[in-house]
Amino acid sequence: MKVVKIFIVSFCILLLSFTQVFAGVSYENGLYIVNDAKGQAKIADGKKAVAREKAKQEALRDALEKAMNTCVPGIEKNQEYSALREKVFSKTSSLVKNFKITGENTDGDTLTLNGICQIHERKLDDVLGPQIISMLGNPRVMIIVDEKVGKEAPFISTVEGELLRIFERAGYLIVDPDQAKTLLNLDPQKAFNDPSLIGGAARTLRADIIILARAVAGAFANQKIHGINLYGVSGTVQLKAVLTQTAYQISSKTISGGTGKKPAQSVSGGAERIFKSSVAQAAEEIIYKIAYSMASAGSALGGTTINVKIADADFKQSEAIKKNLREFIGDGGELFTRSFKNGLLEVDLVSSKSAEEIASFLSDFAKIESFTPQNLSARIASKEQVKTVVADKPSLVINIRIENVRWKNDAMDIENGIKNFIGPSGEVKSVFDSPAVNLSVTYEGEIPEGKDAAAIKEYLERISIRIDNTTENSLQGWRKGWL
Repeated sequence: MKVVKIFIVSFCILLLSFTQVFAGVSYENGLYIVNDAKGQAKIADGKKAVAREKAKQEALRDALEKAMNTCVPGIEKNQEYSALREKVFSKTSSLVKNFKITGENTDGDTLTLNGICQIHERKLDDVLGPQIISMLGNPRVMIIVDEKVGKEAPFISTVEGELLRIFERAGYLIVDPDQAKTLLNLDPQKAFNDPSLIGGAARTLRADIIILARAVAGAFANQKIHGINLYGVSGTVQLKAVLTQTAYQISSKTISGGTGKKPAQSVSGGAERIFKSSVAQAAEEIIYKIAYSMASAGSALGGTTINVKIADADFKQSEAIKKNLREFIGDGGELFTRSFKNGLLEVDLVSSKSAEEIASFLSDFAKIESFTPQNLSARIASKEQVKTVVADKPSLVINIRIENVRWKNDAMDIENGIKNFIGPSGEVKSVFDSPAVNLSVTYEGEIPEGKDAAAIKEYLERISIRIDNTTENSLQGWRKGWL
């Protein structure tokens, strides 16, 4: 199966029964009605008509932003929100319709407009969805189907085929269904009733979302016309989307249908027609809610989810890394292990920590290869170093300040000299602040023999640096030769 690495298109997290969905925004018949769109503009050279048009454009963008926050509550907290907003704003004229001015006020050289307008839900989704998609990562979906026509399960599942096609086209990464079935060895009916039964298998297969489907169909009438049997068939499709790690149900949808005025020549043929139509409608509802729910601040995820991959770690190291990551994100966060295979550890961190903060933490023992707000890849930099860094031992630091260092090249020479002297047993960092350089030597655990502050002092004095003050954890001196 070809897996398309695009992303999720999205729809609205609200339920259609909601009327007031966001401050100043109501929902009715597939439309967001923004009641308090506001825009301002300066009146330059007395050109009030020009200012009014600029204020109107600002009000249209304000309305669009309010609708976006209705779809994805808290999206403005995402690090990429500014860029996302500008991309959506580029489509303002095609999205915001029927703008009516409800108030106009001039205060000095500033003109303020208030208005009411409409935004079509589906059209907004077509624009906002792909942008949310590029922000989330690549959610993996595992699809489990319980399908029966009459009392029998069909040899080829229509529902499964349709769901695979729809979700793959939408941009989800799809867990191989055959692999899932082999690993699960579970009655799909039991899985639908209790998703927690398949949580472990889903995590093993690195699925972020489980899509559970139940489909039933049967004949309610039949007759023979001109020697041909015709059947009236009815059926129902139920879909549930469940977050793998927490078994939290994000969304559900039920669609029923029948053959209507076009009876089928077989029950299975009628069931296939009903299933295809019903799956398309049900999937259209939940496929977007999944994306918005995952991107929404304060969603079931309980914080930002960041996927972290660390290569070149053995099993013992991976366990120590996970232990330290759990301590780093604190009691309010969660760590979920996706997999450990061939030296690649993959985990999901759900916490208030940003990818940049996590990258900074990991950089003590790993080389950061790439990161975005939702994904981080790293590689163990030093096998020896990681054994000490992740062993939960306290860090011991020797701070060094050397005055009379006037050139950056001199500072770099001093830093490189100390690095060569320390070797792989510690880490050396420096900050050049002319006419001085501040250095730190960090050891994890015990200071190696012959590498303590006294030994570093002796080394520095051999390279024309005079040390005036020495303690167990600090050195202060000055560079000879510049008078």
